[in-house]
Amino acid sequence: MKQCTELIKRGTYALQNDQNQLLVDVGREYLSYCKGIDPGMEPYILSDIGTGLIGLKQYEDAVPVLRQCLTVAPDSAGCWLQLGDATLYLGKIQEAKQYYEKVVEIGGTTEHNAVAVGVAKRRLVMIHEMPAPAPTPGPNPDSTPDAQHTFGTGFFVTPAGHLLTNNHVVANCKTITTRDGKQLQVISKNVRSDLALLKADTAPISVAVFRAGAAPKLGDAVIAFGFPLPGLLSTQGNVSTGILSAMSGIRNDVRFVQISAPIQPGNSGGPLLDSSGHVVGIVVAKLDALNVARITGDVPQNVNFAVPWSEVRAFLDEEGIRYRKEPSLRPLSTSTVADGATRMSVAIDCTE
Repeated sequence: MKQCTELIKRGTYALQNDQNQLLVDVGREYLSYCKGIDPGMEPYILSDIGTGLIGLKQYEDAVPVLRQCLTVAPDSAGCWLQLGDATLYLGKIQEAKQYYEKVVEIGGTTEHNAVAVGVAKRRLVMIHEMPAPAPTPGPNPDSTPDAQHTFGTGFFVTPAGHLLTNNHVVANCKTITTRDGKQLQVISKNVRSDLALLKADTAPISVAVFRAGAAPKLGDAVIAFGFPLPGLLSTQGNVSTGILSAMSGIRNDVRFVQISAPIQPGNSGGPLLDSSGHVVGIVVAKLDALNVARITGDVPQNVNFAVPWSEVRAFLDEEGIRYRKEPSLRPLSTSTVADGATRMSVAIDCTE
């Protein structure tokens, strides 16, 4: 009994301190040794494991855990919400919408459920009553009716067809294509920095120019470009603006910088640009709003992250990739920067 109490304390600590792997490990240990002591704890432990897996971007692994939670506690609004988030990250928009609607249907019967309902309503503002994602065009001989698709963004860095994206966008792909069906090949990955170098067989229309000279400063304007929520938002790409909010990520993680430019699932791997249209990073993630809402009772606004220019350029240098770089001397209009981003960027379709 003492061991189980200690596990609950460790799990609470992990949840409050955003230690996702610890949260998963403690939850699984509790289910192995303590499940029969207090059966009422099982849905909460499964919910915590789901939270941890989503935080680790292991969305596929989170889905069966959360389904198990709902088998035990069908009215757990938190588990329905997490299931919606996991499927949304996987690009299954209509399925996620149904899960969010279920949260609202359950209602705020408890304080925990009330928080979940508030978050679900915000999610539905974005996708409610919108059409289902269109099927991905282009031939894909390895695809089957049951194949699962995830989506991201990439951008060209050489005239030979090299392009950059996040490692997590392509990590589990059997085939990788652009939205119009052109095949992409993984050349190299850096898991630590969440970067991947791909190669297309066709020459790009335009390539990125990286910022040279002085590094961006805290508070500088940034522009994010990508192809979020395919089937819902514009197939021509999506532009959002913000500032460089912090020079490090969660818990001062120097592998990332914080930005206020809004991003959505599908933005991952897209370029982050300065006011001169030069690349200063790669969009990588947004703060897990559900996790924070569970801890604080409030939903964070525009807390997103990018791999910084130093990590990106070091990765390309290590791979021997020659890329363009220029000092950022003259600010351009946002529309001009967006036009350049459109011409060098592509939507990525991963078939798992």
